[in-house]
Amino acid sequence: MIALFAYFCLSGSLEFSTLNSLAPYFEPALITVLALGFLVGGFAKSAQLGLHSWLPNAIEGPTPVSALLHAATMVVAGVFLILRISPLLELSDTALLVLIWIGSLTALMAGTTGVFQNDLKRVIAYSTCSQLGMLMMACGLSEFNSALFHLVNHAFFKALLFLSAGALIHAVQDEQDLRALGGLVSFVPYTYIVSLIGSMSLMAYPFLTGFYSKELLIMTAYGHYSVSGSVAYWLAAVGAGLTATYSLRLLFLAFLSKPNGSKLNYISAHDPALLMAIPLAILAVFSVFFGYITQELFIGPGSPLLSNGLFQQPNPVNEAEFTVPLLYKLLPLIAAILAYPLLLVLYSWYSHFTTRLIYIDLWRQIYTFFNRAFLFDGLYSSLGGAMLALGHITAKSIDKGIIELLGPSGLTKLIRTFAMRLASLYSGYIPEYVTYISLGLVGILALAAGAVEPKTTLILACSIILI
Repeated sequence: MIALFAYFCLSGSLEFSTLNSLAPYFEPALITVLALGFLVGGFAKSAQLGLHSWLPNAIEGPTPVSALLHAATMVVAGVFLILRISPLLELSDTALLVLIWIGSLTALMAGTTGVFQNDLKRVIAYSTCSQLGMLMMACGLSEFNSALFHLVNHAFFKALLFLSAGALIHAVQDEQDLRALGGLVSFVPYTYIVSLIGSMSLMAYPFLTGFYSKELLIMTAYGHYSVSGSVAYWLAAVGAGLTATYSLRLLFLAFLSKPNGSKLNYISAHDPALLMAIPLAILAVFSVFFGYITQELFIGPGSPLLSNGLFQQPNPVNEAEFTVPLLYKLLPLIAAILAYPLLLVLYSWYSHFTTRLIYIDLWRQIYTFFNRAFLFDGLYSSLGGAMLALGHITAKSIDKGIIELLGPSGLTKLIRTFAMRLASLYSGYIPEYVTYISLGLVGILALAAGAVEPKTTLILACSIILI
């Protein structure tokens, strides 16, 4: 809001077209301040590192609401704002660097946390956070059209994942714990198929929607040929491997592993009704074909689709299409392909080894650290407790103390004292009444004669009453 007010004071408008026209004429330092103000708002809206804790907690709502919130509406609003203020960001190297680092670190943090979550919807929520980090990173690399392309693609397969998760949860008596599922592929085959399509598109497997945009984002980070770009590439590549890991882990624990739930859940398990199956089928089709059909529209050379909405410097640094070695292009895909055999080894052939890990104290601490999302929630709870304690002190000493004494309580006490003094005049003793009347008459006559000022008369009257 501060950035919006500042921009309005500078330009007298909040139109994006005005921003596109006036941005080059602002002072460089002012551009950076405005850009950072917008970025902080965008980071909070799109759940970036340190401002993300609300996002996984928002899965407490109904699953269709979670699908809309995480996929296509609320959380991407911050990214969309950053895309639309691209003329401002392109003039501030500081803002672009902040975007690169915050976005890539968010992708790594959320991916690492998602691997260690046991709540079905919470895994997908951290997946959203990780993808948003990659979008922010792409904006920092000035790849605004690629970021918008992945944002639209992500809406399809993330909505598909959330709605298929809702169908699965409904099928097993509202059970969300992955450790209490397993072996459901025979009971809900349709749900498994759409979940598989959504997960593979999220993992950017070749020829699916996610492949055409996600791999491009990671590749362009390497093609930036800078220290920040190289760091962002490796963090995003690790994040892509983690995406494959938690996606395949979700599929394995929910559908392919040994049954771990109660018998009642399996007896009542069923695929969704036609009313729910049709939206899942539509989203599955888009999760497969949309990226291939629209890639030239969004990111094709010379495409005029986004020319009025997004801005990029005339000579972009990025040359990823032709200069990045083939190995670095394929590295995220290789990581995604290798994730499944690794999980199969850990959960099937060497499951006794992973079971014994819980008895190792160091492993338990590592697991707790990642399972609790880098302890951000605990940190914020501590800060909240400190703020509550400070609020108690200020409420007791300032609100109930100084303000109360100088304000309502002090005023009430003053009026009460004045009223008691005034009431004490009514003693029933006639000589006193004669004295008051005489003094009043003398004062009125003096005032009428102009011998005494009205202010002096009032002071004398109040003094008599107080005496």
